[in-house]
Amino acid sequence: MGNINLSVEIPLDSDGYTELECDFCKVRFMITGEDYETKDMPFFFCPVCGLPNDLGTFYCREVIEKFEQMAKEWAIKEIDRRLGKTIKGINKSGFVKMSLKIPPKEPARELYKPVDDYVICKTRCCHMNIKIREIDGQIGAYCPTCGGSSI
Repeated sequence: MGNINLSVEIPLDSDGYTELECDFCKVRFMITGEDYETKDMPFFFCPVCGLPNDLGTFYCREVIEKFEQMAKEWAIKEIDRRLGKTIKGINKSGFVKMSLKIPPKEPARELYKPVDDYVICKTRCCHMNIKIREIDGQIGAYCPTCGGSSI
């Protein structure tokens, strides 16, 4: 079996920013949707704690839950599709009776709307616009591109 591609459209706020969450400090921040899709970086630095990680690890928990729900639904459909005919064939023999119970479908999870309680900051080093909480900007934040503390 090949790779299966499932996609979720991550919502943007009114300014075109997408909300992310650091795996380490669990603080949320925002970068532009364009930067998220076009940045080719081996590491992405959390603007709040400064720790680097792969950009794909910064999804908010709501997005991860949506991915998990979609994957579960796909797997259930695939199991039903592949085993349903086999079970019918086995049942025709008369020696063994099998059934396949499909769990009830969960209601679709709606993705959140990003909150707008962030302030826009621009990094001096890489000139990247980010949105962080005001308190994080006052304490000092890091550049997501290079990790420098230059906001």
